[in-house]
Amino acid sequence: MKNINKYKKLGILLIIIGLLNSCTDVVNVNVPNGGARLVVDASIKWEKGTLGETQTIYLRKSTAFFDNNPNVPVTGASVTITKENDGSIFVFVDQNNGSYTATDFVPELNASYTLEILYNDKFYTATETLIAAPTINRVEQAIENSGDDTEIQLQVFFDDPVAVENYYLGEFTPSNLPIPALAVIKDEFSDGNENFIQNENDKYVAGVTVGINVYGISKRYYDYLNILIQQSGSDENGPFPTTPVQLKGNCTNINDSNEEVLGYFRLGEFDTTSYTIN
Repeated sequence: MKNINKYKKLGILLIIIGLLNSCTDVVNVNVPNGGARLVVDASIKWEKGTLGETQTIYLRKSTAFFDNNPNVPVTGASVTITKENDGSIFVFVDQNNGSYTATDFVPELNASYTLEILYNDKFYTATETLIAAPTINRVEQAIENSGDDTEIQLQVFFDDPVAVENYYLGEFTPSNLPIPALAVIKDEFSDGNENFIQNENDKYVAGVTVGINVYGISKRYYDYLNILIQQSGSDENGPFPTTPVQLKGNCTNINDSNEEVLGYFRLGEFDTTSYTIN
């Protein structure tokens, strides 16, 4: 009887070991690869009170999902921006590392600019308007409670112009994280009043300094960022996350409108400040 029980226990143990071993099998996921895409990171950022003459645009190629080298810089392109109201052309010089820099850029609020990129005999273009930014009034710190979780929340206050449709981007860069967090708002229900843009983060702890930029942005860029933020933070949307959709920027190949170009060309003035968590 003891031997029977012993064999039963041995059999159960072997079954458990077999199940554990089956969990270690490698699953090969076949991720479709549509080929390399041109990625355009063309953000013209003009800080209040500065000339804004030095600007940099970054170009690279997209890579496959499991590629060990996700950063493939694009060199040898011709990159210019034209200021439409006076025809000024600013040449962005190839730095041979995927970045293109101009040192004579002239920013002008509410002026339209056209980006032109010539690469591999293909011509890409995009047009945007340089949007004004509000002046930051103050930053306030609060506690955000969500269930059992408690996070520090920062609110950045500014005055919204009356009778003007405005869209804003907040960029929060804490000293203990490598990349900024983004937040966007519009003044649909706060036109002409003091408005605020906020960000909460469980990495906000006492002593951390947060760099804060508030930009004026276009409606189209607001819509683009709104989708981007929702998709990148879909795990915060409860049990029913946002269904991913194709995120289309404003850069196009003028000879082939079906070519998918990633990234965005935008221009925005910004005000900046910093806040130390207490």
